Amino acid sequence: MARIFTIMCPKCKKEFEVHFGDLRHRDVKLHCPYCDNWFLQAESEKIDDRW
Repeated sequence: MARIFTIMCPKCKKEFEVHFGDLRHRDVKLHCPYCDNWFLQAESEKIDDRW
């Protein structure tokens, strides 16, 4: 099973899941599937990467 983390979009405040191994702790923009916003992880108010 792939490890994932949950992140909150800073624009619409909705949470969605992202693949941990490919994207966590990398300086890439994430795409919110709800409002089409692109943002860096540092801009998110909430990141849950617990196992």
